[in-house]
Amino acid sequence: MSDTARGVGAIALAGCLIGMSGCDWWPPALQQQIGELETKVKAVEAEKSALLKKVTEVSQTAEDCRAQSDQMTKAQADLKARVDQLQTALADAQAKVKSTTRPVKAKNKR
Repeated sequence: MSDTARGVGAIALAGCLIGMSGCDWWPPALQQQIGELETKVKAVEAEKSALLKKVTEVSQTAEDCRAQSDQMTKAQADLKARVDQLQTALADAQAKVKSTTRPVKAKNKR
């Protein structure tokens, strides 16, 4: 066969396949399988969309939790600094009271 004949045959075969893919010449059992597979594909695509939505929601929730954790860590550090300041102030006040008061002598009652 010549190259030209092969080319024409390939083009004719491609044309037939393209023409047949658009029509419903498939046997009924095969058409039923195709329909079932198309239904399954649509169901899987819907499930995929639902899962992607849930993944997005979970990711957002995780991000919110990270932000709250960061805020809590900062608040804890602020509270710790405040407690340290109060402890220092208390120690200073106790030292001041101790240095300004005279010890009280107990009187013996006889």
